[in-house]
Amino acid sequence: MLKSRRYLVIFIFAGLFFFLFVRLFCIQVVDRKRYSALADTQHNTTVAIEPRRGTIFDRYMDTLALNMDVYSVFCDPRVIRDRSAMARILSEELNIDSERLEARLDSDRAFIWVKRKIDRDTYIRLREMKLTGVHFRPESRRKYPNEIMASHLLGFTGIDNDGLEGLELFYDKELRGRPGRRHITRDARMRAVLRKDALSIPAHNGNNLVLTIDSVIQYIVEEELAAMMDRSNAQGGTIVVMEPSTGKILALAGRPAYDPNEISRADPATFRNPVVSEVYEPGSVFKIVAASAVLEESTMSLSDTVHCGNGQFQVGGRLLRDFRPHGELSFEDVIAVSSNIGIVKAAIELGEKKLFEYIRDFGFGEVTGIDLPGEVSGISRHPRVWSRSDITTIPMGQGIAVTSIQLASAVSVIANEGVLMRPYITDEITTWEGVVIKKTDPVKKRRVISEKTSEKMKRALRKVVTDGTGRRAFSRRYVTCGKTGTAQMASPEGGYYSDRYYAAFIGFAPLDVPAISVVVVARDPRPDYFGGTVAAPVFRRITERVLEYLGVQETTGEAVSRASL
Repeated sequence: MLKSRRYLVIFIFAGLFFFLFVRLFCIQVVDRKRYSALADTQHNTTVAIEPRRGTIFDRYMDTLALNMDVYSVFCDPRVIRDRSAMARILSEELNIDSERLEARLDSDRAFIWVKRKIDRDTYIRLREMKLTGVHFRPESRRKYPNEIMASHLLGFTGIDNDGLEGLELFYDKELRGRPGRRHITRDARMRAVLRKDALSIPAHNGNNLVLTIDSVIQYIVEEELAAMMDRSNAQGGTIVVMEPSTGKILALAGRPAYDPNEISRADPATFRNPVVSEVYEPGSVFKIVAASAVLEESTMSLSDTVHCGNGQFQVGGRLLRDFRPHGELSFEDVIAVSSNIGIVKAAIELGEKKLFEYIRDFGFGEVTGIDLPGEVSGISRHPRVWSRSDITTIPMGQGIAVTSIQLASAVSVIANEGVLMRPYITDEITTWEGVVIKKTDPVKKRRVISEKTSEKMKRALRKVVTDGTGRRAFSRRYVTCGKTGTAQMASPEGGYYSDRYYAAFIGFAPLDVPAISVVVVARDPRPDYFGGTVAAPVFRRITERVLEYLGVQETTGEAVSRASL
């Protein structure tokens, strides 16, 4: 009996030994690669090194967007004894939901994000508490020092510093840089062990943008836009200031806007840049296209007369009216007083095909190519789908939809001796160290009208300001030119609102050598809604303030030579 028990014990121990031998053989021979890889993963890891996102500067190297050093909080739940208590402490300090955090801490994972990119005071307070299992990782957060100013232009980034709107999105690839890597070795307790021979690949910081934007001019525009919104009770508005000879955008603003530093509190409806993405019927500012075409094709001169029917004209199956009745007018006065009947009669003589050609040549119905996301082409239908009445509405800015950036480019054609330029925002892209790697040169898209026609249109648009509908754009300091526009807002249900309008003014100054082109648009101003009373005074104030800042010499009287007109 004793001998049997002895054999049984020997058999059991032999079986255990054989089992252990087989198990060790499997681990060390059969599954060697898998367990070796598992051990390597546990004791060796790679940590990403965050690159610095490129800085955005204005044209004089004033900072518009930069990076701030911050810290993010993460936990190792495995070493936290009382997870419920830890969740309560962190929720109070970080203003996050305690129950959700406790549920996330109920894990065997070694890494759990708690909150990304906290402010410095909170970081110092938490660090001094020395909470077991709570750690911090240095990161960066995008900062926009001018807050709401140029928000539509700059856009914003997400929690991982990826561009989501504006220039941040359009140039995300250039700005973001490339992350680096650092090899970390950990001991049996998963603590990092420093090694001199650890492999490390440094991060490649993002490139910088140097814009054409002038912060001073941008400030002037933002201030005047906000004041216009308050005075006119407008629901929205846009202003563009452009250098007509190059296409450089000196300022660009829209309302409503947002603070990109507080994006979580902003209304997502305000993220869209209205300067490039909001389309509307332009009204009488669009008459510069038909007028330029008529003069370029010599179907009419500035001195030729048009009978404006004393305010009524039956054409194309509809009764066309002027806001104020006029009889015989020179074509120059047709432009100055913004006669619908006069411009339509001139356009009918020009013809649908030619009118459409000039509409496209001025850049309507196509994107301008500005380096901003979300640009739309507007609406410009081909004459083959026009109705009988379109020739009576399109010349005066109805039945066509445009953007503010298209209007800025179009009025700059007249200011720039008849040449259409591509508008642009970014002047240079530089390395993190400041070495220029890309320079943007002005691009001439095409000649639209001759220099002679340009001079004639300058004369006509000057008269708009001195004797016509744009008298509130008249300046005693600079020779200003421009065109008013008032257009009913189209209803999504079809037709037009009876009491909602766009009020606009487009122009340039000074007349002889225009330094700036300016577009001012107010959406749904009340109770006054005319472009000549809502937008024209804003144009004048912006023009005077910007030209004074640019050091342009003040001029008085007529500065245009009429010898060749």
